Amino acid sequence: MIRVKSVGHIRTSLGAETVEIEVEEIGAVELIEKLREIAGSGPSTGFTRFNTLILVNGGQAFTAAAEDRKLKDGDEVLLLPFSHGG
Repeated sequence: MIRVKSVGHIRTSLGAETVEIEVEEIGAVELIEKLREIAGSGPSTGFTRFNTLILVNGGQAFTAAAEDRKLKDGDEVLLLPFSHGG
């Protein structure tokens, strides 16, 4: 299971701060597409793989467009929109 936390307009799109995904391993791009399905990936969905930063286990960060990045069972992920403010 991968625990996904989100903030800002990503949280608004998902309708929850935390979502749990039951997988052993998933690519970053696949994760975003799966979450967009949950959110109902219409035009009002406020995130894509191109405008989202992924932080893994409180440290490692990369863009959600990183096709070679894999997330594994037990990872805790924070989705942060590029336009998160300060």
